[in-house]
Amino acid sequence: MLLQILVVTFVLLANSVSETAAQARVSYSGEYGSAVGSSFSYSGDHLWGPITAFRIWEYSNSLIKAIQFQFDGKWSKTYGYEQGTHHEVTLFPGEEITQVSGKHYTYVYQLIFITSHGRIFFFGQPAGESFNAIPLEYGNVLAFISGHHNSVGITGIGMHWDVSSWHALKLHT
Repeated sequence: MLLQILVVTFVLLANSVSETAAQARVSYSGEYGSAVGSSFSYSGDHLWGPITAFRIWEYSNSLIKAIQFQFDGKWSKTYGYEQGTHHEVTLFPGEEITQVSGKHYTYVYQLIFITSHGRIFFFGQPAGESFNAIPLEYGNVLAFISGHHNSVGITGIGMHWDVSSWHALKLHT
């Protein structure tokens, strides 16, 4: 009986340690903005692979209208309102988003993406309160975003960070 109790205790302790380790590598920053309207998330799409490109729609001298991500070469759904100036950024192989900054108030007015290759991309206008989103764990990168949108544009945004998909792909090859 004592042996069974020890085995069960060991199994439960091992599961707890592995869950804690898994939780430590994932973090969340946000939500920035007013978070009104319909919610959205690229959770699940990120399982296709790493972010390889993204599109941003911005309204001239105003706010972020819509956003879309490409995961491992496959475009996901667009969230927001596809109106205004359209920008598309393709990341280099192995390049990942390491920081997202911007401005928000009732909408997301500006987004700034910084990559592991030192490239910086600015979208929108610098109006509202500043935010700066980075992962809690060193070496983590942007896995996907979530947030809110309405018929005008993106009302809130949050960043989800995880270990590099490119790093994981290198380990499995």
